[in-house]
Amino acid sequence: MSRSRLAVSFGEKLALDLLVAEEGPPQTQALVVAQDVNLILGDVEPVVEDQAAAEEVVGEAAGFRPRRLGSLVIVRPRDVHPLVFQAIVYDFGKTPPTREEPVFEALLAAFEEARTRGLTRVAVRPIGTAHSGLSAVQFLRLLTQICYTAAELGTTVKRVSLLIPSPEELERYQGLLKSLVDNKASGG
Repeated sequence: MSRSRLAVSFGEKLALDLLVAEEGPPQTQALVVAQDVNLILGDVEPVVEDQAAAEEVVGEAAGFRPRRLGSLVIVRPRDVHPLVFQAIVYDFGKTPPTREEPVFEALLAAFEEARTRGLTRVAVRPIGTAHSGLSAVQFLRLLTQICYTAAELGTTVKRVSLLIPSPEELERYQGLLKSLVDNKASGG
């Protein structure tokens, strides 16, 4: 797990750091991941070769309603893993499959859920940036806006770790984040 040399503080209450990882650091209490309205992108449970189980799955599928863009689905942790906040940011029936509004709403919902639960450490993957979605800078702008707002309004979240998939992407995100922060500091 490599960390960025850049960490951004939002007052004295909240810090954002970048690291190359799939999962958050050991103290992470919640992980925010991207999901689509039909809950297809998430972890898939093993298929059970049992007729009764198959009929139950068919019954559940018949009553399934797509989730609202911008909402959150919370998956209970297995063992000692953190909670998983599935951010509903994609609708593959639309072009483009995501926009800034649902990503902003889902991030806001994740931070509110973390505050409600009294969580202090949250890890976030760059949600909405895959599948011809948002650019990295659009996502970072939304995430920093949420962090600023959460710090100003008071939150229990003290550390947010942005999980980047590779060292090359870490460098790119680090440069983009530095540019956004510098731009905000200069009033831009």
